[in-house]
Amino acid sequence: MRSRYTAYTLNDFPYLIATTHPEQQAALKEQQVYEQTPDTLWQKLEILDTQAGQESDTSGTVEFKASFREDEDGPVHAHQECSSFSKINGRWYFIYPNQPFQKIGRNDPCPCGSGKKYKKCCQ
Repeated sequence: MRSRYTAYTLNDFPYLIATTHPEQQAALKEQQVYEQTPDTLWQKLEILDTQAGQESDTSGTVEFKASFREDEDGPVHAHQECSSFSKINGRWYFIYPNQPFQKIGRNDPCPCGSGKKYKKCCQ
């Protein structure tokens, strides 16, 4: 969660896509979902609650509040949500709540952009 917040502060959209569930990445790239707000000035992240998400878990949720400004002199706004994550092969991935899953074939290119087949990369 914290690494994704940092990616937002740095406008690191490739990282945000790479840390989204692999079966949602292709659709996000097509829609350019993360590139909608590159001028947002992020102020701070508060973790309000967590459920599961420990080393032995395969899923977890994080409730957080992120404060931001839309410009230097503007008021501080807050975005609060409860995010779901899934662990695949030891890596945690964000599950985008309004994005359908697209099944990836073992021999398809990996959606992370590595150039490898999915079965040799993030599967």
